[in-house]
Amino acid sequence: PPEHRRRGFGRQMMQGLLKELHTRKTPVSLLFPFSVAWYRSLGYGLANFSWHIEQPMRLLPDFPERLHVRRATVDDEAAMRACHERARLDPANNGWLTRTEAEWTKRAFKPENERALFEADGQVEGYLLYRLDWDAVEVIEWVATSERAWRGLLAFISAQGEQARQLKANLPQQSPVLWTLREPYDRTEEVVDFIFRRGALLVNGFMLRVVHLQEALRQRRYPADVVSDLVLQIEDNQLPANSQPLRLAVENGRATVTAAADQHNKHEVLKGTSVARAIRTDMATFSELYAGVLTTRQARVAGRLDGDDDACRSLTAVLAAAPFHMWPPDWF
Repeated sequence: PPEHRRRGFGRQMMQGLLKELHTRKTPVSLLFPFSVAWYRSLGYGLANFSWHIEQPMRLLPDFPERLHVRRATVDDEAAMRACHERARLDPANNGWLTRTEAEWTKRAFKPENERALFEADGQVEGYLLYRLDWDAVEVIEWVATSERAWRGLLAFISAQGEQARQLKANLPQQSPVLWTLREPYDRTEEVVDFIFRRGALLVNGFMLRVVHLQEALRQRRYPADVVSDLVLQIEDNQLPANSQPLRLAVENGRATVTAAADQHNKHEVLKGTSVARAIRTDMATFSELYAGVLTTRQARVAGRLDGDDDACRSLTAVLAAAPFHMWPPDWF
């Protein structure tokens, strides 16, 4: 009710939830915020920037792989789910969620979503969920486990040019769509500045919070070729247990996490870098680093992180990851 607003009830609820999740050793929490600033004050960080594109269909390319795309039916649902699971486990598709039966049937496969799939050599290598009207082809989900499947599905979208005026999609930052366009902008639109035109709109979406720091570090996947040894000092006002200095050693894609010091002498451990290189930051900033959306250099320049050049380079290598992205069926 309106009379209960700005009395701290929401903050108390979130603080209680975070404590409960920490007790359960939940590694991270994801949410879509009503206010970035409000959730940042609780230790959440931005985890996602995506490209929202609205481009004329006439700019889209054609590829011969389009001939392997056909309409999907209910008989293809099992193969499409299996394809999604293979794609979800690809490190390039960071942020994809597992789905329950209800999420598949009520969100992904709901009747208004058209379906097309790419099939070659007896294998479903990709599929498209979309909506089509006279204004646009709106992409709901674009899954590809091979490069040829990705090209085939883009060409399938392009082939709808007689039925729709433009393509609308919320795409991951690493999507090559803009690099396939004949021109990366619509010449009928005004310039934004000088000769610069809008190719896409950069939008931010969900937020992530590291809840149980040790579990989040242990369970995360790391680049296999990175070897690193760091001390992390993460200030967490909501969950003080996370503020204990931790030693993070990474090798062969796995992390060993141990306490760097007792809480009472943590400052002695962090005075020098003889034990390990040290990084100091707050939980909201670390959550953005953990998600791969923020670099250590950006955080340090912005005054949100302390650490020498070696420590920053090391943590950047450790946390290297594809940008987070979710397709609309996973929005919650």
